[in-house]
Amino acid sequence: MPEKPARLRVFQTCLNCTFVRDIRSITAETIGNHVLVGYLFMERVRTMTKLNNFFFSKIIHKKINNPSGFVIGKLNDLVLDFTTEKPNVKAVEIKNGRHISYILPNSLVISKDPEENLVVTLNSNNVEFVQTSEDDIFLAKDFLDKQIVDINGKKVERVNDARLGLINERWMLVAVDIGFRGLLRRLGLEYPSIRITKMLKKEFRNKLIYWNNVQPLNTGTENLKLSTAMTKLETLHAADIADIIEELDKNSRISLFQSLEQSIAAEVFEEIEDDIQTNLLDELSDEKASNILESMPPDEAADVLGHIDESRAEKLLVQMEHESSEEIRELMDYEENTIGSIMSVDYLSFLPDKSVTEVFNYIKQETPDDDDVRYIYIVNSKKRLLGYVNLLDLIIAGEDKKLYDLMFPNIVALLDEEKITKGFELLQKYNLTYAPVVDNKNELIGLVSLNDLIREILQ
Repeated sequence: MPEKPARLRVFQTCLNCTFVRDIRSITAETIGNHVLVGYLFMERVRTMTKLNNFFFSKIIHKKINNPSGFVIGKLNDLVLDFTTEKPNVKAVEIKNGRHISYILPNSLVISKDPEENLVVTLNSNNVEFVQTSEDDIFLAKDFLDKQIVDINGKKVERVNDARLGLINERWMLVAVDIGFRGLLRRLGLEYPSIRITKMLKKEFRNKLIYWNNVQPLNTGTENLKLSTAMTKLETLHAADIADIIEELDKNSRISLFQSLEQSIAAEVFEEIEDDIQTNLLDELSDEKASNILESMPPDEAADVLGHIDESRAEKLLVQMEHESSEEIRELMDYEENTIGSIMSVDYLSFLPDKSVTEVFNYIKQETPDDDDVRYIYIVNSKKRLLGYVNLLDLIIAGEDKKLYDLMFPNIVALLDEEKITKGFELLQKYNLTYAPVVDNKNELIGLVSLNDLIREILQ
């Protein structure tokens, strides 16, 4: 009888740390072993160094010890909160056999022993367990091996490992490793690879992207989609975002494109290759597609609609504002490879008796694109082209000066029904980057750039 209380006390003390399943297995020898294990572990702890940053691959599947040195399970994953500036660890997943439980991250201490091995330890026997939800995002399951955008490098990369750091008493994701060394580290081959590269006198560095320059993509992870805005990606130029979208697979392209703010999505759409534009439109709802096309310059929208099925194009046009759809329809009526089919209908034109002050007041109010204010075109009451004023002359002129005093009457204009090659020859001959477009009555109806002409010729 006197042995029972002792056995029971040891069992109760060590139940969560040794996972003894049968109280009858506890003997004096077991008790002695436990004491010895605890003593040796405490001696080992004295030689360890606490860490405030480490690679995730160094702790995943590591045994977790309680303060006495007994194993309570293995670190199976980390639950992250992606809604903060830097994703922070909100829970630690522990696996013991088939049993899964979750504890708060501040319950753990990460240390390094003299042999450079990382050791995971509970900082107390009193552990607080937490619940997870279906919306939680896991570092290993949902983020590793997924694609992200390197904002500085402006390209899509794959996450091979993650760097965690202790900031303001919270574990946070501070960087991702996209290099080959990160992949080898996860496979347990980092140190053999280091030895080989040293023998070959080669450098073998980590390739880290700090979180400030990382844009997560919601590729294949619905929860990540709900938690991640595209704010970092949207700081890039539209052409760079288009390049990134073109690197992705079909489903990822759709997911990323739909997450962009509408005005940015319209700019990006203009830069995407024609075949990918068509694929994206096929996946977008009529409302979403028409809104994006309506946000684009009419000539660009007309070009896109000219490459898709006529019935779908008509559906999209019907959903637009009447004025926008009519402008696009007029451009679509031009024959292919004519100046009119690629001209922009965004330009600035004024009557000749307007003053410099009136022109600048209009520009301030309407805030047109930079390309639209390089030249101010002068027309009469019937919109017939009379001449132009360049922006520099307008800036240095007196405020009360009239446009007819500043106007250049000799102007090279292109006919809307002329071939694109003819227009290119004229702009090249007169060394022009832009030219107004007129109809057979000499009425100003558009503007075309040298870049637009070159692009069409190269296609």
